[in-house]
Amino acid sequence: MRQIQYKLPNVILTEIPERQLRKDTDVKVRIAYAAVCGSDIHDVSGDFDNTFMREKFLAGHNIGHEASGYVVELGKNATSKGLKVGDKVALYYNCYCGKCHFCNIGKQHLCENIDVTLGFMSDYVVVDEQQVYKLPEDMDMKKAALTEPVSICLHGVDMCRIKPGDTVAVSGGGGIGNLTMQLARLSGGTRVTLFEPIAWKREAALKAGADYVLDPLAPDFHEKAMKITDGYGFDVIFECSGAKSTIASCYDLMSRGGVLELMALFKPEITLDAIGQFSAMQKEATIIAGVFQSPYTMQRAVSLLDRLETESLTSFVFEPDDYQKAFQAQKEGRSLKSMFHFSD
Repeated sequence: MRQIQYKLPNVILTEIPERQLRKDTDVKVRIAYAAVCGSDIHDVSGDFDNTFMREKFLAGHNIGHEASGYVVELGKNATSKGLKVGDKVALYYNCYCGKCHFCNIGKQHLCENIDVTLGFMSDYVVVDEQQVYKLPEDMDMKKAALTEPVSICLHGVDMCRIKPGDTVAVSGGGGIGNLTMQLARLSGGTRVTLFEPIAWKREAALKAGADYVLDPLAPDFHEKAMKITDGYGFDVIFECSGAKSTIASCYDLMSRGGVLELMALFKPEITLDAIGQFSAMQKEATIIAGVFQSPYTMQRAVSLLDRLETESLTSFVFEPDDYQKAFQAQKEGRSLKSMFHFSD
């Protein structure tokens, strides 16, 4: 079968043996669409300076963790979700032990023994049934490939506990920023503003429902952003760009008692030094970091897909043979989300 793999500093398309069931709770899935995540770009660029990421994500050269597909085979004990052959499903890359302290208190995404399954950019994958989420029969499979990134954004929005009427800003208009902006609106956020230097990404955000879009490189950016909030600053700001300068600017634009969530994957040299401890105390700032999701947000993400504007995230579709073009388009910022079409 075909599989796209990373081989630093590039990706390759190769042939490997077709995956087979290993456990009685396994599910074999034929991939329909697989999407490129920003973390995949980091993988290929070799940006991660993190033991966990290298051991869990990069081992075996597998890549890809956002996908939709069809059930083709079930282990004899894969019965807890009522799956059957032919079902449309979305996939989740984490498998939890169900026994550790964090699993026992309902925080499975922080599992101490988490098992990561990558390699979704392939014709077939085999995962545990807990990693499979059934989709409605009429679900568009391109849209369904966004379930995992929607789930991540949903978890981020949950962590900030947006209240109806809170003013919200999102820094970065890529795929994660665009989806986070939409979910913040659905959660009751107001004056929802996206900061993005690339004009077409600002237009995509407006199409998806942003109340305001601003160019953070404009000389009057700070003045315009503060004016939107009547000079008080934003109650909640999501940093989704990973740019070096944005942590300080987002912090400056956050209201007293506000929340700043760091959702991007920053390069190792980027730190929080720009935020002084005393300043944070004066502001009563809450600073959150989070990039994962939970099994609870995955199922909710499935339910929310049809309420999101996803055309701009599903318009760059490539066949696997064009893997280099797909990765390059996303790396260069020409697409919010590149996708591979593996089967119908």
